[in-house]
Amino acid sequence: MDATEFCALGPNSIAKLLSGRQKSLRPSNWHGRRNAPRWPFPSTVELWVPTAEGEDHYSLATSINLSTTGIGLKLDEPIAPGTALSIAVHEPEMSFHGRAVVRHCTETDHGFSIAGLQFLFDEPVKGTWGAPGRASAN
Repeated sequence: MDATEFCALGPNSIAKLLSGRQKSLRPSNWHGRRNAPRWPFPSTVELWVPTAEGEDHYSLATSINLSTTGIGLKLDEPIAPGTALSIAVHEPEMSFHGRAVVRHCTETDHGFSIAGLQFLFDEPVKGTWGAPGRASAN
């Protein structure tokens, strides 16, 4: 893979990926507290979760859905809400890397957890893919 295919995680780069797929997908769960539509998005996601020892624990997760402001994940191990971590998403069109914070994480009766992560970036969210306003802070 060419290094130019890697890009910083940002609302505009995610919107570019989603716009190429939107014709075949329908948004889901766009109501309530959400400020951007979420789209079905099965993919493998890399996570680097900080440990109490000050190191990063590497793990893989499966994405459930994606928006310009966050991602829903299926995890093998729960992650505490409020945890800031590094994330990478690899797709044929491009690979994203950046930071996110866990907003919720629920353990299921089936041996895995479902988590919602909010992306952290400096690039403002604008246009039809996200709500106008200021960006999340690191």
